[in-house]
Amino acid sequence: MPDHDRHAGDGVDNYADAAHKTADAVSRFQQASVQKSAAAGAEAAAKGAEASANAAAAAVKTGIESGKAVSGMAAGAAASGPWGPIIAAALAAKNTLYKVLICLCLFLLFIIILIVLLPTIVFNSAFRIDLSTIPISAPTDVFSVFEDLSDAISGCVTSGYYYALAEVDRIIVDGGYDYGLSMEALTDHGLDSTDYDVCYIIAAYCVSMQQTGASSADLCSKLNAMAALMFPVTYTIRQTTVTVPPQTTGGKPVTMTVEYVEATIHPFNASIILNAFGVDPDAQYGQFNVSCGDAIEDMATALKRTIYGVTASGMVPQITDTELQAFLAGMTCSPARKELIRVGLSLVGRVPYFWGGKSPAGWNNAWNTPRLVTSAGSGTTGTIRPFGLDCSGFTDWVYKTALGQGLRTGSWSQWDNSYEIADDELLPGDLGFKDRPGNGINHVLIYAGTDPTGKMLWVHCTASGGGVVLDSPNIVRYYRRVADIDLDSMAVPVP
Repeated sequence: MPDHDRHAGDGVDNYADAAHKTADAVSRFQQASVQKSAAAGAEAAAKGAEASANAAAAAVKTGIESGKAVSGMAAGAAASGPWGPIIAAALAAKNTLYKVLICLCLFLLFIIILIVLLPTIVFNSAFRIDLSTIPISAPTDVFSVFEDLSDAISGCVTSGYYYALAEVDRIIVDGGYDYGLSMEALTDHGLDSTDYDVCYIIAAYCVSMQQTGASSADLCSKLNAMAALMFPVTYTIRQTTVTVPPQTTGGKPVTMTVEYVEATIHPFNASIILNAFGVDPDAQYGQFNVSCGDAIEDMATALKRTIYGVTASGMVPQITDTELQAFLAGMTCSPARKELIRVGLSLVGRVPYFWGGKSPAGWNNAWNTPRLVTSAGSGTTGTIRPFGLDCSGFTDWVYKTALGQGLRTGSWSQWDNSYEIADDELLPGDLGFKDRPGNGINHVLIYAGTDPTGKMLWVHCTASGGGVVLDSPNIVRYYRRVADIDLDSMAVPVP
């Protein structure tokens, strides 16, 4: 019975009702736990704290797999799965002391779950779980710790990319190949590739450490040890003839054969993550009845839900670098139009929708990190979401990144900066709109061609689709081409 329902003179707690709900909650919690941890054996279940940890991990794993787990840190408390009845039991008590005791039990159980399922490297600073691995002055805000870790991991990957660039330079110089021709022939997928997941890397590291002794310095040290393997480099020796201008007055130009290399910096090699931390995904994870591979996936998902309140990534399948290259190979259009599609598709499944989200050209390390939505006019305004792009922010980013020319801010401005074309005039890079300006919230997309069945394909950033996607929505009613940019004759800027 809530406190505001108390009548005059009703100053006694209904202990029978509270006790009944508590017993019912504990029973349900035990049932949910036993269903997942029975395979661990009766002997393990009888070992007190170990059994509690198993039960907690199993219960949270059940909640995650059913889609019920929510952000305990961001929302204040989990209110689904086995937590709901327990919290209801606490609220049933009117006596403050009784509520405090129940909440204390909940807190202790949360700590058990924290240690078992959520990466300690993120929560260590907040809860001071292992003081030997963190400086006393370390931040205690979970979001700050996560952002610092994200920046550190990004720095490791960037170091791996620079290692690949240095390897290309070494191949050219040591082999005596023509430097200018070799650099012109370089195919660089390193800057386009974002085939790594920060939450997955954090989870893989913590699983490798069995959740003890984890530190940012150790994580980065192990990642940096794999720098040479992050972005593989391959090359082929080529020959060509060049004409050398006369070196003296009256001399004649000389034609000669020179060698150069056609090198490729390949996308990020995600397989190095498990190797960096020495994890066998098929091995059993500690005393729990799950494999290390499953534990990493569950831990990464739990971290995303805790930081963002939702699973930030994984909702939309990513286009792999191999699939992207195959898609581009099948296109017949101008280099500028193909470059627009290459850049747009590179974000599919990697950048979420964020109301009011804009970004400068190039990959933004702030994407997928928690940020307050400040733009008015959306149901998400005032909430914390993983940062990303909105629809017009995406189209503007694609044009700026691919061609160095933006499309202005807002779908209405992009409408005004384009002119109408017929559907049979559409070419990759043209724009599609849901509606005319002034008719409610609009949506803008980039035309990417057609699929084998003839359906129009659009790459766009959508709130309903989970961020940047490539699909065939039926909402596009108006087709337009950007004014003042000749996509069919302009040269693609050299990065």
